[in-house]
Amino acid sequence: MSNDHMYLRKLAISLCVLLAIILLQSAIAFWAHQNSEFHTERNRVANQMLTEFISVRADKQRLKVWLAEYLITEDANTSFRDALFSRMQLQLNHLDQLAIRDQLFSTSEVDLQHTMQQVKVISLLQSNLQTLEQALRTREIALYQDDTQRWRVLISLFDKFQDTDLSELLQQAIAQQKERASSTELDALAALQQVKLTIVLISLAGLIFAVFIGYHLSKALSRPLQQLLDGTKQLQHGHFNHRISESGPAEFAELARQFNLMSGYIANFAEKEKQSQQAAEQLVLDRTAQLQQALEQLHQAEYRQKQLLADISHELRTPTTSIQGEAEISLRGQAKSSSEYQEAFSRILAATQQLSHRIDDLLMLARGEDKALQVQLKPVTLASFMQQAEKIARQQLEPTFILEYTSNIGTPDANWLLLDAEKFASVLRIVTENTKHYARQTPQVTFAVNATDAELVLELKDQGIGIAAEDSSRLFERHYRSNLARQTRPDGLGIGLCIAKAIMDAHDGTITLSANQPTGARVTLTLPLFSGAIDESTHY
Repeated sequence: MSNDHMYLRKLAISLCVLLAIILLQSAIAFWAHQNSEFHTERNRVANQMLTEFISVRADKQRLKVWLAEYLITEDANTSFRDALFSRMQLQLNHLDQLAIRDQLFSTSEVDLQHTMQQVKVISLLQSNLQTLEQALRTREIALYQDDTQRWRVLISLFDKFQDTDLSELLQQAIAQQKERASSTELDALAALQQVKLTIVLISLAGLIFAVFIGYHLSKALSRPLQQLLDGTKQLQHGHFNHRISESGPAEFAELARQFNLMSGYIANFAEKEKQSQQAAEQLVLDRTAQLQQALEQLHQAEYRQKQLLADISHELRTPTTSIQGEAEISLRGQAKSSSEYQEAFSRILAATQQLSHRIDDLLMLARGEDKALQVQLKPVTLASFMQQAEKIARQQLEPTFILEYTSNIGTPDANWLLLDAEKFASVLRIVTENTKHYARQTPQVTFAVNATDAELVLELKDQGIGIAAEDSSRLFERHYRSNLARQTRPDGLGIGLCIAKAIMDAHDGTITLSANQPTGARVTLTLPLFSGAIDESTHY
């Protein structure tokens, strides 16, 4: 056999010898354990029989005491007597069973004779117990008229039976059982000592052989194992490019080669893992940022929802209170003239219209912007549109404001628009109401209508609170209101401009808000303008 496989041969032989020693040691240990268990069980049976014999003798003495008490007082506890009989019967039955087991553990003719002798004693005691139980019954005792005769006859049953002195017989049985218990205990100790000695000797032999084999094998293993250990330390410190020598016996050379391949795999895996970790960390950062943004949006939405509920309460309370107050004033006191009633009902009508507009806004907000985008466009002449726009502006602003209306369109009949008149009226109402709320101190308002070749431009300018530069980019956000707007009108909803922008986008138009000079705000609305004849069948 070549030297390359010599180490495997030595290792196989050594393992076979060690396995044989282990099997031999196990067999001997099993035999010794069984022998020890046998003698231990013999000793246990002998001690149990000794205990039962002593218990029987003690209970017989207790029974004598009971008999003496009964003969003296004639009022002894018979239940105690019956309990003693039952217990003694159980003890004798147990002794009988133990004697049968003791026969199984007999190792010599002497042991067997001893057991048979004890069986005879047990049998005699059982017969005596039955005789005693019959004789000590109350009605049997009553047959004897003389107390002396009772005592002499009954006590003789305790000590003599079938011409045998039971006290002496029981004493001899206890003494013999003590000797047997002592003998079995010595045998058990000897067997246990034999087990210990056997295990020690076999273990010592196996240890000596293992040390001998281990010394020779370790000499052959030390150098390649040291190289492998050095390599693992290099890997532990992160030097995955370290390689060990692949020289020596074939087994260790193959092990070194596999180790080097593993190092290469680990190096590649570590590089990929590092890249994956960096990508995962970046992904976690991105997701964290997105979650933080979403959480911030949720907080903002919750705040806006709370603010919306508060604003709705204010918006609906004001016209409702106004209607209730006007109705109470109209019904209170003496009859009024028709003109006074007309003025009161006019104010009530205005308040109900305001309330209806607020409810429309809330419904549109509840349905979402998609409902605002659903417009029904129909052709409308420019002249008709201008009249409607001017009428809405004057109804909304006069007489509170001085409205200056201008138009530079020469021939409005030659142009037309595609319009949802109802939805666009809502846009005009929203922007004019903003003017009413935020330009009360400056009643001068300008409303101008201009046109180009393809576009109609409506411009509403006031001299109110104006627009701050930092708020201009968020004016069309739902529920957004600037600090200055909240101070001027605390009960606003912040939804009008959002709705207006959605409607204008649906008309392919635009709405912009900018600061007016020197103060105030400018609202600019644009709509596509068409020229030529109107096609009445055109609907969108």
